[in-house]
Amino acid sequence: MGEWDTLRLWDSQVLTALAAGDCPQAFDALVRGYQDVVVGYCRNMLGDGLQGQEVAQEVFLAVYRALPRFQQDASVRTWVFAIARKQCLKHMRKDRRRAQLRVDQRESIVQAVHPERPSSPEDSRLAREQEERDQRQLERLAQLLLRLQKRDKDLLMMRYFLDLSFADIAKKCWVSETTVRRRVHAAEQRLSALMAREMGTNDA
Repeated sequence: MGEWDTLRLWDSQVLTALAAGDCPQAFDALVRGYQDVVVGYCRNMLGDGLQGQEVAQEVFLAVYRALPRFQQDASVRTWVFAIARKQCLKHMRKDRRRAQLRVDQRESIVQAVHPERPSSPEDSRLAREQEERDQRQLERLAQLLLRLQKRDKDLLMMRYFLDLSFADIAKKCWVSETTVRRRVHAAEQRLSALMAREMGTNDA
């Protein structure tokens, strides 16, 4: 008898206990039947034996809390492994956050020990001039956007100022993503034409 066949026998015990309203008995059957496979699953997901065992304990704690609400919409096996996957992903996100905190702290320490060289007056002047140029370009772009049709303006604002994806814009506009791409491209061309005419006028 294979491992999955063995699990089916335990599943039957779990469902029988739940039908009788005996959650402690159902949980006991779950632990006895699924302990090894859940630990193995968590080890494989996390790539670490010790972390796998720790997260497996969190999985069974989550199973214990959720067991009274188990509606049997899915099989016991599917339900248990869905919880195991969720707990593993949660642990991985925590690990990534901890790693990022370590990086940030290390950069702060390096910055404190080796602060950046103060910028020279000439560097500061050039930075201010570049900032002023950027601000003028933004103001000019805003004026040109006002001269576009409302749909073109709205599309470009969503795409470049709100930083929405084509898929997000498609949902907001109730059209296909292909349609959004085509409309945004057309709006960009009309804006470019306005900018070209504006430059020609200024040159004249």
